[in-house]
Amino acid sequence: MSGIIMNWSTITASTIACILAVLLLFSCFQYSILSSEYMNLRDGYHDLKDKYEDLQDDYREAVSRLKTISEQNIELRENYSKLAESYKRLKLQYDDLRSKYFEINITLPKVEEKLKEISDRILIPSDRVPDMLKQASPAMVKDVVYGELELKAETTPEIKAKKILEWIMLNLQYSDDDFHQYLTDNRLESYQDFLSLPNETLARGGGDCEDLATLVYTMLKTVLKRGEQIYIIEISSGGARHAGVIYKLEDKLMILDPAGGYVTNARILLEMSVKKGLKEYKIWLSPLAIRREWKKFLIEKEFAKLIYMKPSGIEEGEAYKFLEAEDAVTLWLNHWRKEMIHPSISMVANDTFVKTFTSTQEFLDWMEKSS
Repeated sequence: MSGIIMNWSTITASTIACILAVLLLFSCFQYSILSSEYMNLRDGYHDLKDKYEDLQDDYREAVSRLKTISEQNIELRENYSKLAESYKRLKLQYDDLRSKYFEINITLPKVEEKLKEISDRILIPSDRVPDMLKQASPAMVKDVVYGELELKAETTPEIKAKKILEWIMLNLQYSDDDFHQYLTDNRLESYQDFLSLPNETLARGGGDCEDLATLVYTMLKTVLKRGEQIYIIEISSGGARHAGVIYKLEDKLMILDPAGGYVTNARILLEMSVKKGLKEYKIWLSPLAIRREWKKFLIEKEFAKLIYMKPSGIEEGEAYKFLEAEDAVTLWLNHWRKEMIHPSISMVANDTFVKTFTSTQEFLDWMEKSS
């Protein structure tokens, strides 16, 4: 019995030892497997860790880029808002310009027509004068001639000339032309010598030599009768020019020069008498240098009167005379020799023709042939 027990113990111990050995071997095998798996897992972990770190770097870079993009987006939005405002403002300006463009397109032909009209009235060249004189018969002139002055064709030439010239002396002033823009070869240029129509001269209250001469021409033309002729006449000296009017009766001439205050060798002056103590002094003024209302006041109050004075200083009672052509022209040129060097007749014109001359004698020869 004891021997059996001992054998069982021996068997049990062997079995246990064997089991333990098997378990140890299995454990070693398992350890080896687990160790291998651990190594694989550790390597995988390190790979994942490296990838994680790479991803973190990529993430940080992405966040940084996102921030930059976000800032750029904000800036772009601000720029877009500014551009939108600019576009809105520019569109309003464009619409306004477009509207003005259409308005200009409508008015441009009228402006071009007006500029062409102005260019036709610039006294260069002189062949434009007849066309302008054809237009010089406004109702305003007829109102003055027929109404205020009560002139008719049958009125004697001397009275017609006297009333017209004195009316101009008392009602108008001498004034230089303004600079006018005119169209030439599709370009705008400026020029001062501009021929005003009589109604424009009356509306302005005056004008320069050719404006006043054109007005006298038009007023006389309104009451011309058979045997009477009128012309615009021009004298020149170097670059200077001056215009007056020839009033022709048969073969004799009277030269009316409103701007020069001249008629038949006499100057038209406004004479004022001034008393100082027992002495009386006379002052002579150019009527065209004084405002209309002042002239009217001085004459109505008998402080002044119109007189005609010869170059000698003697008052002329009969200034409105028709003379031989050479005499009339010579006296007129002599009147201007103090202000112009060697003046000569350079042009004569009416509403049907214009003729230019290189000398006064050429004009006199032409006048003799045309009589």
